[in-house]
Formats: sequence, C-alpha cells, structure tokens
Amino acid sequence: MNIRRLGRVWLIIGIVLAVMVTTLLWNVPAFVDRREGQNKHPLRQVWVISVYGLSLQDLQQNETPHLHHLLEKGVIGAMNVKTGGKEIDSNRYATLGAGTRAVAPPEETFFQPEESVPSLASSLPVTAASLYKQWLGSSPTRGSIIYPAIMEYIRENEAIHYTVAPGALGEALRKAGMGTMALGNLDEGERPVRWAPLLTMDRRGITAEGSIGRETLDAKASRPFGVKSRYSYIGDRLFSWSQPGVAVVELGDLYRLQQLSCKMAPRQQETVKRQVLKEMDAFIGKVINRLDESRLLLLLSPSATDEHSPSGTGLFPIILYRPGEQPGLLISDTTRRTGIVSSMDVAPTILSRLGVEIPTQMLGQPVKRTEGTVATFRETIEKVESIYRMRPPVLYSYILVQMVALVVGLSMILKRRESAGSWMQIILLGILLAPFLFLMISGVTARSFWLLSGSVLVSGWLMALLLTRSRTLPLLFWVGIIGFVPVVVDGLLGGPLIQQSFLGYDPIKGARYYGIGNEYMGVVLGSSILTAAAWLEWRKKYSLGTRIAIGALFLGLILFFAAPFWGTNAGGALAAMVGFGVAYLRFFWWGPIRWWHVAGAFVLGLGVLLAMNFSHTHSSHIGRAWATLAAGDLEGITNIIQRKLEMNWRLLRVSSWGKVFLLSLFAMGVLAFRPVRGLHWMTERYPQLFNGFAAIVAGALAALVLNDSGIVSAATAIVYVVMPVMIIGYREWISHGGTTGIELEKTSKPR
Repeated sequence: MNIRRLGRVWLIIGIVLAVMVTTLLWNVPAFVDRREGQNKHPLRQVWVISVYGLSLQDLQQNETPHLHHLLEKGVIGAMNVKTGGKEIDSNRYATLGAGTRAVAPPEETFFQPEESVPSLASSLPVTAASLYKQWLGSSPTRGSIIYPAIMEYIRENEAIHYTVAPGALGEALRKAGMGTMALGNLDEGERPVRWAPLLTMDRRGITAEGSIGRETLDAKASRPFGVKSRYSYIGDRLFSWSQPGVAVVELGDLYRLQQLSCKMAPRQQETVKRQVLKEMDAFIGKVINRLDESRLLLLLSPSATDEHSPSGTGLFPIILYRPGEQPGLLISDTTRRTGIVSSMDVAPTILSRLGVEIPTQMLGQPVKRTEGTVATFRETIEKVESIYRMRPPVLYSYILVQMVALVVGLSMILKRRESAGSWMQIILLGILLAPFLFLMISGVTARSFWLLSGSVLVSGWLMALLLTRSRTLPLLFWVGIIGFVPVVVDGLLGGPLIQQSFLGYDPIKGARYYGIGNEYMGVVLGSSILTAAAWLEWRKKYSLGTRIAIGALFLGLILFFAAPFWGTNAGGALAAMVGFGVAYLRFFWWGPIRWWHVAGAFVLGLGVLLAMNFSHTHSSHIGRAWATLAAGDLEGITNIIQRKLEMNWRLLRVSSWGKVFLLSLFAMGVLAFRPVRGLHWMTERYPQLFNGFAAIVAGALAALVLNDSGIVSAATAIVYVVMPVMIIGYREWISHGGTTGIELEKTSKPR
C-alpha cells in the first residue's frame, strides 16, 4: 500500500471517528441513567386518575395550575399503549389491568348490579346482576361493579399469543386482602362506556365497590351528550374510602368532547376544552390536598387524540405523585428509556408500591424514578415523536432507492453499459453507507425531512466519491468497517444513537425498546462478514494469528448480540452463530461443510445466549423468556414462537423489507450465471469473498427463521452481498468488455 492510499485510509477513519464522537457528545444526556427506588414509608392506597384524551401538551397549560404542579413536582413519563390486538380503547384498558398485552371485547362494558342491561336472550331488559348470574352462576354483592362479559374477555385473550391472567391486578389485590373501587365513566348519553374497571376487576370480573352509573354525572345541556362529570360526588366517594387498596377514577369529559368534535366549530371546541380542563384541574387540586405519605396518586391517559397524535397512537402522560418524594423522570426495565415507560408497567408498579407479589403472567416491570428535568423530558419526547412521524417516508424512500438501484443496476450489468459504471457505483456505495449515516445524523436532523434527505445524500455522495478511488478489496473492507464498528461502539455505550435512528426501534409502536434492533442486527451481521472476507482476500496469506483474530471478532460479536446489557437480541445471536460459523468454516476449513457443523454452531450460540442471560440479573425480554421456560410454562413459550412466526409471515407478504429481500435474492440468482459465468468466476477470482457472501446468505436465512421481524434483518444483511457483487460487476466485468471469467483471470491483476 503506497503513502497516498494509506493517507486516504486514515482520512476515512478520521472522518468516521470524528462524526461518531461529535454525535455521541451531542446525545450524552439521552443515556445518563441514575435510578432511585420509591419512598420507603408504607403505602396504603393508590389513587389512579384516568383522563381519557389528556395529552402531554395539556399538562403545560397556564390555566391548569394543579396539573402544572404535578408536572413540576411529580415523577413524570410518557407511556406507550401497545396492546395485544388492535389499537382500540378497550384493549388499552385491558393491557393496563393485565400487566401484559391484552385485549377486551369493545362492545362489552361494566355495570352496577341494579342497572338494566339489554339482553340478547330476551326482548325485555334485565338487571346486570341477573345477567351475571345467568352467565356465571353466582350473584354479585350489592355495591360492586360487575363485568357480565368476563367469559368473552377470557376467550378473546386465549386466542392471542400472550399469556393473560384475567383480572390480574384486581385478583392479586383481592388475594392480598386489599380492596378495589372504581368511580366515574365515559358514558355517551344513554350509551354506557366504562372500561376503567378493567384495572380493578378480579378473575370473576368483579370490582369490590364503586359507582360508575348515571349518579356520577350532572346534566349540562351545553356539554357533549348533555352531561359532565359530577366531581363533588366522585370526590366524596374517593375521599371517604378508607380501605387499603386501589381506587380508579375515570374522568370522561374530554372523551365525550372528542367523540363529538367533528360536529363542533373549532373555536367552540377549544372553548369547551378549556372549561373541561379547568374543572378537572380544580378536582385534581382537591385530590392533591388529600394526599399524605400513605397515598400515591397515579395520573394517566390511556389515549389522546389531538394534532400531535391524530390517530390516537403515540406516547401519553403518566405521573406519579406522593408527598415527600423527589420529582424526576420515570424509567422501567421494560423500556430502559429515561422518561418512557409502557402501559404494561402500570399494574406491576401499583402492586410493587403496595408490597403485593407481582404475578408471573405480567410482562411489565415496576417503574422507578431517575434524575431528569421537565425540559429534558420535553426534548426527549419531541425527538421520539418527530422520528416516529418521519420514519415511514424516510424508510420507504430508502427501500425504494434500493429496489430501483437493484433493477437499474442489474439491467446495466446485463447490457454492459460501461458509461454507467461510475455513477452506479456511487449509488450502490451510498446504499451501503446509509445505515451509518442514519445512525449519525437522524437525532440531529429529524425535525425536517428535507434537511435529513439532503444531509444523507450529500454525506453519502462525498463518502462514496472518496471510497470509489480505492481498489475493490480495500473498498469493500472499509465499507464493512463503517457498517458494523459504529453500531457496536454505540451499542456498548447503551445505544444512544440507535435509539434515535430511523433504522432503530420505535418506542411508540413498542415492538422493541433497547438493544441493537433487527435492522442494525442485519447490518452488523452482513458488514462484519464482508470485512473479514475482504481482509482475507486482500492479504492472501494469513497466519495462525489471523485465524485467531477473525475467530475473536466473530465470538465478540456473538457475545455482543447475546448480552442482555448490550445487543439483547436472542434471534440475532443465534443467526450470527450460524452466519459466523459458516464463514469461519469456509474461510479456514477446506473440507465439505456438513449439517452437523451448522447445528453445532447453533447449539454453541444457544449455550452462549443462556450463559449470558442467566449470569446477569438485569431484567430483559430474553431473560423473562428463559424464566418462563424454567418455570415450565410451555404455553408461554409456544405463544412467543407462534407470535414470531406469524409476524415474519405477515411481514414477508406485506412489508417493503420483504420485497427488498426477494428482489435481492432474484438479482443474486441472475448474477450467479450472467454475465461471464458469474458464480464460477467469483469462486476462482475471489474465493474468500465468495465464502463470505455464502455465509451472509446463510446468516440472513437463519435470521429470517429465528428472529422476530426476521425479514427485516435478512433484508439489511443481504445488501452486503448483492451490492458488492454489483460493484465488482461494474469494475471487473463491464470494464473488460464482457470477457469470460477464464480470460479475465488471465488478463487481470488482483484488485
């Protein structure tokens, strides 16, 4: 390597490191995590106030001083509301009460025993108590809240791939000798809408006491549906309740306003909303005045529909307030994201605060306090929501560019268009560099699609232009290094950049909250094997030290994937074991690869995964899955497997990533035979590169089978096969006028 080429290499390294250091320093506050436990004084009651329609923005209004007080003095967070089925309201409340992703029939609701209920079996209304006895065979006690549709609730949850204990929160409280109470409703005039008791019911669908009927409403002709919450009555019932346990209060005026907002003039809607918020704020002020160290206030919103979350999906407010506790931000082991928790965490948090054992069926984790201010919380949420809004157009654009590049590039190679070689190489290199660029700049430019697009295009063009000056093997080596090293470094630091990347995970959708994620798992798998293959091809001669170094690299990456405090990707660890195992055998084992070689690699990877998770006490979704298996819950493991298989099958059929993967396989199939006997030529010309490509394909297929959303990992990994092969095609097939592989072997020097 001459001085000029060496200088170019170090220039590339310098640019990559400078960008990484700058970006990490920019994002340092995002991954500082100093957690604290709760107040150690005994707690008797938890008051849960559910305000459907309350958004994070509503908490910042000057006209609501008590809500603002909670924002400043409470422990605050934003709550993801992912459920076990469709994103509908009944499912969200069911998830809050179950502590895991659950569903509930949307047409069914709760009643007081004496209320009349239309019966399917009779033309005349019957009382809820009669219907409950008819369906369940027992009579509810007077003053309780009942759910006649409890059996339908149970059957619907048996049909989903999550283990759900009916009435998990209420049942755990009942067994501990604690009480439950539900107050208020979301009724739309004469139509009962009551989902809050999904938090307080036990396994029989019964909440011990409460009031959710017409008596909790006042007539008000100027309000939607002609009613408003009767705060004086609700307050009297709540403040006079002395039994240890949980009381859930449903304030429904914002919900009713939202149901009729499409019929109202915008100015009138805003006027009514301000009135509702003022009344609600005054009630919350009275609640705050009644609190002492024996009571905890938990304010939350299960849904909000406004200009910030037009479809009702997003992150919604949750605040814990208890006199004597320091303000801060919420965090849990479910998300490991400062300021962001899951709705599954609500039930375990309540039980933990009351000293009640948490049922094993609950996937959520108790929330804790960590240091942070309202300003940093707002900044975090703004970034998360802006990335959420921009992710679809950014990823669709990236995927579309890949698909067009595959079709056009393949066509140009087959037609031997030498004039297109230079600009097509830049495009192909830009696609390979895009994951690195998304990692570096998304958190900074996520507020503007055009700023982000321009930054990616300009940065990618400059880096690709610089790299195209390199010969083929150094080019592929450095493309691989740029692909996996920044991702691994960021993962070792807690993933502050992955969390903000468009190829990272989405805390709003709630599929993943920490670790490396499926997109970047495929990137690391493909680019690291490409790096090793290009290095071995470049060096030609390699010693025992080289074999040890490559083995150490692969083993280190497997440990990175498996570790619950780094990659936290079980499917990624197993897929990497297959991919890296095939790569190492093909690189250094010249005999045939048998099925037991691959099986042995898989078993070894499984052993590493088990060891890493059993030896670490920090809770993760992998660790909880092993705990489920160790407890003998085969149904829970079966649900996990079925859920992952169904997700992969659905994504393969409908996802854009599935189209990229299939198109890449088609392009590789064509290039294997045309032009110039591509497959045969590659094995003779670049045997180690060919070995690496075969290993990447094996790892991608393993990821497809073993990982949830495995099609995403497979699609991002296989890019490191098809794009390099096309680059080689432009450089060494077209530039030699379409000569045969044997002639090219005789006339060309290694590149």
